Amino acid sequence: MSHHPSVDQVKADILSVFKSMAEVEAEQRQKCEAERLRKARQTIEELREQKLLREEMSNGWDLELH
Repeated sequence: MSHHPSVDQVKADILSVFKSMAEVEAEQRQKCEAERLRKARQTIEELREQKLLREEMSNGWDLELH
């Protein structure tokens, strides 16, 4: 006698797979968003550093070398 899973068990398994897929997709979206925000923060910091350097240079920083 072979054992066949019940229809309810198959439905539960399918729902479990879909739930797992949705969780993986949500995690991937979250990781992508975190990476996007990290890159944005890095760009902002680089722009701030460039601005400070330009300000320092325009305030006579380069004249101190003479």
